[in-house]
Amino acid sequence: MVSTLEGHVVRDPHDLHAEVEAQLELAAEEVTRRCGDTVEPQAVRQAVHDAYDRLSEEASCQSFLHILAARAAHKELCEAGS
Repeated sequence: MVSTLEGHVVRDPHDLHAEVEAQLELAAEEVTRRCGDTVEPQAVRQAVHDAYDRLSEEASCQSFLHILAARAAHKELCEAGS
């Protein structure tokens, strides 16, 4: 939800959290697809969320963190045995 406060556009922080969760879920689905049957989907979701949490601690820009988290999870889970 977007509203205006003293002439400034303000987004509901709950919407932002939901947006991030949706992006992380899509990222996890993509990593699961790329890894095939080698990793459980729940393990992929957890790895994506963990990577996102690590990256977001020091990131100055949050825009592409879900993509970087997916790459980190893919490398950790799917390329570890390669």
